[in-house]
Amino acid sequence: MKEIELRTGIWHDDHFVRLTFPDSWDVITHWPNTPPRLTDNQITERINYPIGQAPLRDLAKGTKYPVIVVDDLARPTPVSRIMPFLLKEFEIAGIQPHGIRVLVATGTHGHQDPLALANKIGPTAYERCRVIVHDDLKNSDFIGTTSFGTPVYVNAELRKADLIIGVGGVYPQHTTGFGGGSKLILGVLGRKSIRTLHFRHKGVGGTYNIDNDFRRDVTEIASLVGLNTMYTMHINDRLEVVSLMCGDHFKYYPEAAEYSKSRYTAPLPDDADVVIVNAFPSDVSYTFVRKAMKPIRCAPQGAMKIVIGSMYEGIGSHGLFQQGLSERARAYKALYNRVRVMQPRVILQKIIKNVFFRRQPPVQSKNDVPVDPTVEPMWLYRPEGAVAPIQVLDGVLIVRAWEVILKAIHDRYPGNNPVRVRIYPCGSLQCLDTPAVQDQAAGD
Repeated sequence: MKEIELRTGIWHDDHFVRLTFPDSWDVITHWPNTPPRLTDNQITERINYPIGQAPLRDLAKGTKYPVIVVDDLARPTPVSRIMPFLLKEFEIAGIQPHGIRVLVATGTHGHQDPLALANKIGPTAYERCRVIVHDDLKNSDFIGTTSFGTPVYVNAELRKADLIIGVGGVYPQHTTGFGGGSKLILGVLGRKSIRTLHFRHKGVGGTYNIDNDFRRDVTEIASLVGLNTMYTMHINDRLEVVSLMCGDHFKYYPEAAEYSKSRYTAPLPDDADVVIVNAFPSDVSYTFVRKAMKPIRCAPQGAMKIVIGSMYEGIGSHGLFQQGLSERARAYKALYNRVRVMQPRVILQKIIKNVFFRRQPPVQSKNDVPVDPTVEPMWLYRPEGAVAPIQVLDGVLIVRAWEVILKAIHDRYPGNNPVRVRIYPCGSLQCLDTPAVQDQAAGD
């Protein structure tokens, strides 16, 4: 038997899971092309020589209210790897950990498990700094409007700060091409700002194009708020840091995005009988497991589609793009969000258009047989360890044993020809180039 070892259970019960396949099968694993992990000396060197700025020890000197903004549990950035170095920089500047605020940029993602946060941020920083979890429905101050018309409501802690630095990563993102950089600031905005950004700007359709109005808008907000300094990490499939860019993210972000694309690009599964996507390192919940599903969306229609994820938090939470809802509920929620960001005159125009000029639906031909999406269900392999229950999901078969899936593949392809299996070991990091119309995912 062939054996592939993958990771699962980020922030909670991180461990290896082993998949086995018959020797006769054609199994290809598309590993990312990442360099060796950075040593402590390499991290120190990058921190000592940031891009376009003085070192943090100089920036922090004389500050009274520094704030470190970090991405939340939905993002796989190993903040704990770099936090000891940052605390040392602050200490050189005369600032002790108890004088530092760590603001967790949750966006609309809701509750953050304290134990998981301690694992992500690191025990020393979590215990000694003041850790604040952002709530997009509370404690946000209005500070202005961008040139795109987006109202900017920002966490009140940032209004008090005399130094704001960010810690995050750069990951494929459907609406802005890649996340990270200025988009980190979205995580500490109020609900009205976040809703406006998502529903007034057209997404890039998974094409990895960072030249778009959504990113220009959040970059304007980052400048307005004062998020000028950032530590950006790239990781491998084992959550190890392989690249670190420091300093002026407005200058280095395009290079960071290009690094992600060049290192994590993978081929499409055009010839696959079976497509397997490991959601690690974004498998904290089903809501964010979906960030890894591009290979599934690009799979041949008749292929078996299998996703692996521990989903320790179950379905998870998202204020704008909640998963686990019925199709009708999701449609109504999306309509509600779109209406909330429209100008009154636009709403009136749409009402008039729909009432008085509604087009009749085309007559369906007898030969136009609709494709039933439930004919080819998606298999969701949830390894043992996680305990949060997951409700029944339309078109999804949830199993806890790999042997069940292996038998299903055998039953589906009983012939002697080798089964073509294509594996993506870290789907949320990997980039698959497709036309925008082929990848119609939604969410943040």
